[in-house]
Amino acid sequence: MIRIIGLGPGTFEHMTNEAINALSTADVIVASKRMLEAAKISPYAKRVELPGSGMADSVIGILEYETLRSGEVALVVSGDPGFYSLAKKVIQHFGRDTVSVVPGISALQVMAARIGRSWVNVSSETLHGRDLPDRDILVKRLLSSQALVLLLSSTDQAVYHINWLAENKILARAWAAVGWDLGLPNELVFEAENLKDLARCPYVGRLALLWLEMDES
Repeated sequence: MIRIIGLGPGTFEHMTNEAINALSTADVIVASKRMLEAAKISPYAKRVELPGSGMADSVIGILEYETLRSGEVALVVSGDPGFYSLAKKVIQHFGRDTVSVVPGISALQVMAARIGRSWVNVSSETLHGRDLPDRDILVKRLLSSQALVLLLSSTDQAVYHINWLAENKILARAWAAVGWDLGLPNELVFEAENLKDLARCPYVGRLALLWLEMDES
């Protein structure tokens, strides 16, 4: 049995009781180094560290190996398993009958709380480790939704993505906010009247979430 556990942003305060209990009963814990350090893991559980790069390619092989040798294997992911995580790939490979999911607090939920917005009817996309999408499609999604939320990655890439998005005249004038390392002690949130101005804000962080809204007036 494989259990995918959403750890939330990565601090104990944001973990649910269900996640804590699931980690305490697992025979094997599979996670990145950061997640292994953040989680409250039973001293009796075997820990398997996912590689820093190529994680998505490695996780299936690791889980197949560990499930053959152990009882219950827990795959720990950051945020919520349903928000751009390894969960989709794992469920597609192993099937719903052998995988259960423990939800966690997502970066989207934290960001909405920080800027006082609802995340109902928000469109989302990830640029983290992906090819650049069609900006015209992003514009259509922004105009047809309450907001467009984009998951970004490290500092240099995030700055590049924000400047690339701001080259589009419609996206450039959207109200914008970016949250760095949401829910962690080094969290930073910047807001600006438009995306072009947001690009001038300082950036320091590991992972970012960009929120875009059009003024309804």
